Amino acid sequence: MNRELARDIILSIIIILAQLLIFNHMNLFGTINPFIYVSLFILYKTSYDKTYLIIFGFLVGLIIDLSMQTYGIHTLASITVCYLKEKIEKYSFGVNSILPLAMISGTQLTNRITYFLIIIFLHSLIYFSLIFFKLEFTLTIFLYTLINSIVNFIIIWIISKLIFDK
Repeated sequence: MNRELARDIILSIIIILAQLLIFNHMNLFGTINPFIYVSLFILYKTSYDKTYLIIFGFLVGLIIDLSMQTYGIHTLASITVCYLKEKIEKYSFGVNSILPLAMISGTQLTNRITYFLIIIFLHSLIYFSLIFFKLEFTLTIFLYTLINSIVNFIIIWIISKLIFDK
């Protein structure tokens, strides 16, 4: 097995366990639920197969749904983000999106921030749209999405800096 692949598998297990054991039990101010497992989709290398990313998103979402009893909401949000990840990379990074580590090194800070924010915001928007699922809760959906996206961005940015800055 490739050393890099083994490292990615161990890192994925650690992040999923942290989500299940620590972050699922956080409910800050009644509205903020950190979803650090989204960092797995953000940090998924572009050199890996896209089909595996969608399968990986399904499995991670299913594990989170089974532990939180959320009836497939995390799975649908994860699969959607994984499906749209390539388009988001091309929008955020342009030509550099085809490089294996383009997101981590060799791009401008604004491109990386845009990439992180789009994926986190999209995941949160899908998640809260399915949680509330009524037109009269539109303002609540956007408020929860905005607050959670900001907190998730800060946490995921710190995690990515801890992992990739040596």
